[in-house]
This record gives sequence, structure tokens and C-alpha cells, in this order.
Amino acid sequence: MTLPLRGRFARLADELREDPRIDVLAVELPAPASDAQIAAAATAIGEPPDALARFYGELDGFSLRWRLRDATDRGTVELLPLAELAKDWRGVTWFEDHDDYRGVRPWDFFAPEACAALVDDAGGGGLRGTVHYHYLGELLCDTGHGIDAFLDRLIAARGYWYWIETLCPTMLGSPEAQRFLERMPALFGDFDAGLFAPAG
Repeated sequence: MTLPLRGRFARLADELREDPRIDVLAVELPAPASDAQIAAAATAIGEPPDALARFYGELDGFSLRWRLRDATDRGTVELLPLAELAKDWRGVTWFEDHDDYRGVRPWDFFAPEACAALVDDAGGGGLRGTVHYHYLGELLCDTGHGIDAFLDRLIAARGYWYWIETLCPTMLGSPEAQRFLERMPALFGDFDAGLFAPAG
């Protein structure tokens, strides 16, 4: 039986803590989003997809930072609280004179300049069902993976730095994607490279 998401994230943090090669720098497993928070967010993002509702029904975000001792390998997960996801991202992902990314809502804000994002449907139908990779002001890529599939891969990747680029067709050859695919088998014996490709 698959653990609930809270249990899976807690186990991930514990496994990293127990690895003598790794320093875990930060972990935060918040309480679930409240009914009031969910209702307030729905006015901004519409009815959330079922997978997103399940996530926030278990925890209102998740943070993890780790690094490998004596090496440059590191990982960061910064799944934002629901209120942050639902806020107006003017001045961050879009600007009045350049609103191409107005519908982009950072979700896993793992770096100051990049995130996994959810995107408002242009027709006003709420959030699209797939997770996107967004490099602020420059790139938006639909990974083709839904929220559940993305979370599965996030956990399998341990939030390794820029792992999401392996899910973006235009970024497969990037140095970050290649380093992730080269280093992970050496770091973690259960690594499954087959998970890390664009969907479809």
C-alpha cells in the first residue's frame, strides 16, 4: 500500500538524514491547509484539480534542502503553501508591460530564478492539469506530467538541483539535466532513470 503524501515526504527526509554522506539543512512538513484557506484560494485559482486538493489536504506545502558533504550535489524542494500559490504573481512571473507569463503560478519554487509551476487555463477553466517548468521571464515548458506524476518524480529525484529539466523537451541536453542523470545512479541505488523524461 502506498503511503499518503505526508508519509512519503517524511520518509524522504528521514532517508536523507540517515545517509552519512548527506547534510539535511532544512525540512518543513506543515499541517494541512484549512478549509478557510482552501475556500480563499478557490476564488483565485478556481476549483483545484483533485490531485492538488489531495496534496493540500495533507500538508500546506513542503520544504527540503540537502547537500552532499565534500561535493557540489544538492537538492531543494520548496512546494509553496496554498495561499502563496493562489496569490497575484505580478512583478515576479509577469509585469504590466510583459504579461506573457501572467497565468504562471510557481508551485515548487526551488531556485530564485526557476520553478515548477501550475498554469491558469486561458479559457478561465481553473488550473491546467499538467505541471510546467518555468525559468522566470524566459521559458515556459509543459512537462506533460500531471500533479501526481510530478510528485512521484520529485520524491524519486530527492529534489536534486534542477532535476525538472529532464521533463522538458527543450532542456534535455542542459548541463543540469545531464548532471542529474549522471550523478543520481552513483548517489542512490534505487534511481530509475526511466522516470525522467517528458510525458507523451
